[in-house]
Amino acid sequence: MIWLLGVIGIPVLVVLLLFFSAMDDFWQIITLKIDFSRLFGDLIHVLIILGLGILAELFFLYQLVTTVL
Repeated sequence: MIWLLGVIGIPVLVVLLLFFSAMDDFWQIITLKIDFSRLFGDLIHVLIILGLGILAELFFLYQLVTTVL
């Protein structure tokens, strides 16, 4: 049961992390007041969050499959 909660919870957690990390910059992007160095810095943070989320999701899926089978 814990593996199923992890498989469902990790994508939700990743989306929430991405939402809260981009919330500060969203208004600056709309008003075109963001500089490129900050935009690329935030892109690196987004890629790190996505990468960690994908690794965690793959691990939980592996554990779910090995536990069920």
